[in-house]
Amino acid sequence: VEKVVEAAAKEPNVILATHTLFTCSDTSLDNIRETIRENRLNRVVVASCTPRTHEPIFRDTLREAGLNPYLFEMANIRDQCSWVHSTVPEKATQKSIDLVRMSIARASRLLPLAGSFSDVVQKGLVIGGGVSGMTAALALAEQGFETHLVERSDKLGGNFLGLHYTLEHEDVSGFLAGLVDRVRSSDNIVLHMNAEVKNVAGFVGSFEVTLSEKGGEKAVPCGAIVVATGGVPASTEDFHYGQSAGVITQSELETALHAGTFSCANRNIVMIQCAGSRNDERSYCSRICCSMAVKNALKVKELNPDVNVIVLYRDIRTYGFREKYYKQAREAGVIFMRYEHEEPPVISDSHDLVTLRSPDFPETVEIEADVIVLSTGVDAPRDNRKLADMLKVPLNADGFYVEAHLKLRPVEFATEGIFLCGLAHSPKMSDENISQARAVASRAATILSKVRLEVGGQISSVDQEKCISCMTCVRACPYHAPYVNVNGKAEIAAAACMGCGICASECPAEAIQLRNFESAQFESMLEALLAAG
Repeated sequence: VEKVVEAAAKEPNVILATHTLFTCSDTSLDNIRETIRENRLNRVVVASCTPRTHEPIFRDTLREAGLNPYLFEMANIRDQCSWVHSTVPEKATQKSIDLVRMSIARASRLLPLAGSFSDVVQKGLVIGGGVSGMTAALALAEQGFETHLVERSDKLGGNFLGLHYTLEHEDVSGFLAGLVDRVRSSDNIVLHMNAEVKNVAGFVGSFEVTLSEKGGEKAVPCGAIVVATGGVPASTEDFHYGQSAGVITQSELETALHAGTFSCANRNIVMIQCAGSRNDERSYCSRICCSMAVKNALKVKELNPDVNVIVLYRDIRTYGFREKYYKQAREAGVIFMRYEHEEPPVISDSHDLVTLRSPDFPETVEIEADVIVLSTGVDAPRDNRKLADMLKVPLNADGFYVEAHLKLRPVEFATEGIFLCGLAHSPKMSDENISQARAVASRAATILSKVRLEVGGQISSVDQEKCISCMTCVRACPYHAPYVNVNGKAEIAAAACMGCGICASECPAEAIQLRNFESAQFESMLEALLAAG
């Protein structure tokens, strides 16, 4: 690091070059502010962590020191040098020097940019009337924001309607009834039952969502959108499911236990974990299955302690404080037997015998089964892709929505003003879904509480004289920021622009420049690199 600082100090127009252990710490940021004032600096370069996570922190520091935040440049010598070239420190040092030299050259071409403001529609819209969606809508409504709650069915509750009891012995039906009551009686919540989202237009602070309802279509203006579309029970044909009444799922067992239709006179109940999950078709763990198996096993044992409950598992994942219930199940006499993914249990054609080769037993085990219960997990709804395309938000390989950043932006999308919570994000327990929904409401309220929203200056701009009206940018932009103005030329809606630069790269006439990432700035970086070589 000292060599990089020494080399940077010799570059033209560099007034001060120094280093610190934690550049993003409060003390270091205070030093940067003081240094800017003392030396009357008009450009700042930081060579440290990734700009993706830390650039906003340093830009805010420049603003607080009285400097335009866009007169800042960052060289990523951590990710691009020290991490990837740890075995060749000398070459990594030279590369770091080159990166800093290029950043200094680019900084000399940076221009101060000014943002603009757009009005905020102080209303929220929540898609999905499950517990997560209702919790988010209610949290927004209780803060005084009018909130539209969109549910595609005629009932509120979602997957919670199929939940009858919990490991913690909570009053599930009472909680759900109370939540639905509060939602329906809230003056700030507008319910849209049997409704679906047909189209989404606009940008953060000013969306217009078109809903398809029984009476026709309805346009709903809003400033923030919450995606809480939930999940669906995973289907499977493994272990002869659907071929016999003696092979059921954990959800079906819970419903039967609650209704009193399940006979605990059955002597042997075999539960098989990861049925149709954690394989090539569905590679993820649904997280709830092990806890459901333990919950139902304890319930069966409570009704009839003499019943033999055998759980065949690959891994027991009763994570967090639920581990104590796994211990309770073992103490109650529930038997847990492990199997490998390559050798799953085999069910006889008559569905009354389960054969198991376990790594914990020297010989094959045969278990007589009166009932076989499968833990099948949670799937993403197939309609997720349709909604994701309308909202311009990403899905992962399994069909669940993906947050902007796991740690820094865990409940929001990269598209500003759109948030996610609950099973739409990933399979998880109900208490986690509720916590996430409350976090979403808190985050969305930071937008809805404003009358006007500042739009960043790092957006695309069109040179009207160069524009040939081909409208390539209009077709290419995933955020619908470019539009045709009264002169038939392309123009950029500042509030909708996310600064991705796709339009600039696609424009055949080179009429579009992304501010703060202009061609001349990158040319100077290349010239600095070539001059050093």
